[in-house]
Amino acid sequence: MQAHAPYVDALAGDAPPEPQGTTPPPPPPGAAAEAPADESAPSFAKSLLGDGPEGAAGALRDDARRFATALALSALYGLSIGTRDGGLSILKHAAAVPLAPLAVAGLGVPALFIVLTLFDAPIDPPAAVKAAARGAATTGLVLGGLAPAMALFVTTSSSRVGAAFSAGLGLMLAGIFGLRAFLGAIGVPLGRASAGVRTMSGFALAGFAIFATALSARVWWSTLPIFGGAQ
Repeated sequence: MQAHAPYVDALAGDAPPEPQGTTPPPPPPGAAAEAPADESAPSFAKSLLGDGPEGAAGALRDDARRFATALALSALYGLSIGTRDGGLSILKHAAAVPLAPLAVAGLGVPALFIVLTLFDAPIDPPAAVKAAARGAATTGLVLGGLAPAMALFVTTSSSRVGAAFSAGLGLMLAGIFGLRAFLGAIGVPLGRASAGVRTMSGFALAGFAIFATALSARVWWSTLPIFGGAQ
């Protein structure tokens, strides 16, 4: 009778208690792949505008990648506004739009860095490069986001003046956001300076903003065929 007790208990649904100290079985091989994705993973925009530590290993490479991506997004905007005329005009617009961020980064940022250094501002070359990459990346993101709508508008607009005005409005909007991002990034280390240095640096940044706006407008006006340049 005692030999049949475990069998009767199993039929009654009373499983014998597990021995103490046993470990649970390992999960199946595919269980790790079914785990939910990390919700804190950065988006494309956040990774493009990432806040990596200044001077960290690979920071210069990341800034170069951001700048190259910004130029590619700017060229995408040029492709969109070049669809109005088609043909070779598409390539001309794609090559002309990234020229303004290149000119500002190549001419304006080094001059600003020299002026800030004369004022004894706490700015080093990595910080200047990082700010330039941040501004260019912001400009590229805005231009890339406006590209599909701009392509639709310039190809359906009955007036060339209206198409040129909308294209210029998009460039102006992207330039404002990019300049704001650059000034915000370059202003972080300036917050540690004295009041006199911050005042003089503020004048220098205001002059840079005027210079960058005028230079970008001049480059785009003289090179973009939709404005009558580089025909």
